[in-house]
Amino acid sequence: MSRQTPLWISLGLFCTPPLLLLLLAHPLTNPLANHLLKVKEGELIAYQAERSSMLAHALPSQLSRFKFDCGPQDMALLRSPDYYNRHIRFAALQPAKGQGCSTLGPQWPFVPEVKLPPSADFQLTSTASRFDTERETLVYARRHGNQAYWVLDSSWSHELLRTPCKGCFYLEFNHKDPALAGLFFPRGNKQIRAESSPISTVHFDNQHQVEQSLWAGQALRQYAASQIRRYGLPISLLLGLGLVLAYWLLRNYRNSLDGLLRLAMQRGEFIPFYQPIVDSRSHEVVGHEALIRWRRNDSFVPPGAFIDYVERQGLIVPITEQLVRQVVADLEQLPPPQWVSVNLVAAHVEHSYLDEMLQRLRWPDPDRLTFELTERIPITDMQRAAREMANLGLRGYHFKIDDFGTGYGGFAYLQRLGIRRIKIDKMFVDTIGTQDLKRSVLDAIIAFGRESGMEMIAEGVENQDQIDYLAERGVYLIQGYAFARPMPIAELRHWQPPVKATAAMHASGA
Repeated sequence: MSRQTPLWISLGLFCTPPLLLLLLAHPLTNPLANHLLKVKEGELIAYQAERSSMLAHALPSQLSRFKFDCGPQDMALLRSPDYYNRHIRFAALQPAKGQGCSTLGPQWPFVPEVKLPPSADFQLTSTASRFDTERETLVYARRHGNQAYWVLDSSWSHELLRTPCKGCFYLEFNHKDPALAGLFFPRGNKQIRAESSPISTVHFDNQHQVEQSLWAGQALRQYAASQIRRYGLPISLLLGLGLVLAYWLLRNYRNSLDGLLRLAMQRGEFIPFYQPIVDSRSHEVVGHEALIRWRRNDSFVPPGAFIDYVERQGLIVPITEQLVRQVVADLEQLPPPQWVSVNLVAAHVEHSYLDEMLQRLRWPDPDRLTFELTERIPITDMQRAAREMANLGLRGYHFKIDDFGTGYGGFAYLQRLGIRRIKIDKMFVDTIGTQDLKRSVLDAIIAFGRESGMEMIAEGVENQDQIDYLAERGVYLIQGYAFARPMPIAELRHWQPPVKATAAMHASGA
């Protein structure tokens, strides 16, 4: 990948949200305008519900306390904040006898410019429309020849209709009660109804028999489009920055060991290499150890660079399953009775991971698939491990102790887990022909294995002197560069064991 590629990807990720915003701005305008219309309808309904509730309590209460003499008590009631509030523009009394009064003061009689039918109940009508002004709601009541009037403030509707944008709404209140036929209150921008494609919503108040119709048009659409640009652009830029940040975090994570390992599992980059195990007496191949290799691009990552990490992080279990699946498939290319041994860790047998894996693989032939349990990581739940291994042993699967003598409790493993096969670690094999004190440990391991009837395999054998030393002590199964290095299955199929060194020397001497 070119060094410039991540920069181009970052630029593309950053620009994608703003470009999507430009493409989606027009399709989103109408839905947003409809949403704003519904929100405005809700605001109007909520305000009317509050106003109706307040007036339904305040007006009868105030009316019952009037003396209708325009005296101090009546004037105090007319101007009391409990009654003369934001919902009332003007209130007045017209006694049956004497001078009237209003919220403006005494001697200010209010004479309505409409003909009022006689009634003892509260009635609605409207003020007269003059000079092209809006009519307002007039509430009146009669008591014993006296009259009370309230002009309701309509400025609330204009205040609500001016937000979030001026001239964006047109509102109509139409009374459907036959007794109030013709009572009609328009508010807002009347030109909206004349537009070619206005949007509208209608709400009917069953209690008061009032139909509320709300319209919006091009002005609200323009406002919606401006809001999409106003808020959408910074949000899209932030989203673009977020995508770029996420890309670099993901890229760095994938370049980290953990990310690379998980990506390698997804791509199937872990493959088995096979190192033959040869009987030094006959030079016949008896089996192989499957060694994991990480093929990344055109090269291989050394096992020492990742094995300890995957074991600590718990990734060894899924990686092992991938490896075993390939081993089972490769067994078909190896002549029987050659077997392949796969390395395990404590977690495989402390839980049912190995049993479940073999079930998923439909129980491969136990004579051809065996397992090695390393001593590097100790088994903490020995009882569970013994039970799991015993159950698998009933199916014919057997286990070896790998790196015997180098780790935790090798002899305890033999005793408590019932293992009858050991692999002598290269660390001890390397002492052959030297004065290293560990050579006595090697001799002790071999003596123990021989006396216990153990099958022994020597690992890391590199020369004929080591082969001879081991053979003299009854160790004939050899694994190491003395015979072969680890190799892929394609190479292994054509590999043949080398001729015995002694035979070669005899031939050259002859």
